[in-house]
Amino acid sequence: MLDLQDRLRPLKAQIFPQVMLLELNDTSLRGQLMRRRGPEPLSLDVPLPPLTCRGGMPLEKEPLADLIGDLMVRDGLIDAIVLAALPAAAVHWRVIEWPFDTFPSDPEDALRQVNPPLNLPLPLEAMVLDLQPLPGVGPPQMLMAASPRDLVNGWIEVFSLGGVRLERLAPAQSCQLTALQPLLAEIPASELVVLLDPTPAGLRLVLVRQGLPVFERLLPQAPSDPWAELQRCLAFYRRQDPGVGGMRLLLAGELPGWEQLEEVLGVRAEQLNPEPFGSLVLQGLAHPEVG
Repeated sequence: MLDLQDRLRPLKAQIFPQVMLLELNDTSLRGQLMRRRGPEPLSLDVPLPPLTCRGGMPLEKEPLADLIGDLMVRDGLIDAIVLAALPAAAVHWRVIEWPFDTFPSDPEDALRQVNPPLNLPLPLEAMVLDLQPLPGVGPPQMLMAASPRDLVNGWIEVFSLGGVRLERLAPAQSCQLTALQPLLAEIPASELVVLLDPTPAGLRLVLVRQGLPVFERLLPQAPSDPWAELQRCLAFYRRQDPGVGGMRLLLAGELPGWEQLEEVLGVRAEQLNPEPFGSLVLQGLAHPEVG
């Protein structure tokens, strides 16, 4: 009977595929199982030992592979398909405006040939690119997410060593933006969206204008004035974009001192609720167009 079950397991995995969403961070792994009826409650939230990953780069590949593989076996998910989100620190965003009336048939190849100055830490040939068309009037635009090729290959190796079926490796920022699209579509174009995301690495600030990410930074917080750097970033951006009208303050997680922040900025904070997903990143990762 056991032999028959083992032989039927691959067929069952094809007919009733299980999908595990994984959010990768330098300090933890978060996972959520997807079934046909929708996402299960957050089933995985595991801290990582210090220096296992740094800046999104997996440094201890074999221990990471063993951990992920063991967790999948523990939960009976060895045949599951895995969709993973790269750490935000591993991804660089740029909005690309094409000097054509339409998108090229192969945007990635066209971008690599033009090789415009994008102020990236590495040359384009050393980066893995993810290009997504952006809606709107005017010249065609795309959102580019770029990650170092050796970092992406490092994570692919981790999942391969762990015997895990990795189907998608998407930028965390793209996942988050996808999850926010229904809300962003309702916000007037003149308003600046201030998204604050408490992460294990610190408080990540993302500014969004007209549905496009325009500024991103990990905020250092001084105990004497925890919101000073945020105010400087907002003042800097407003100087670059004087057409900004109102402001929307979105919190992607529990943020201590948010009442004081409301007073500092003079705007009400809106707590985002990604339920039944464990986070905005996992919610966006589940979308079929991400990655």
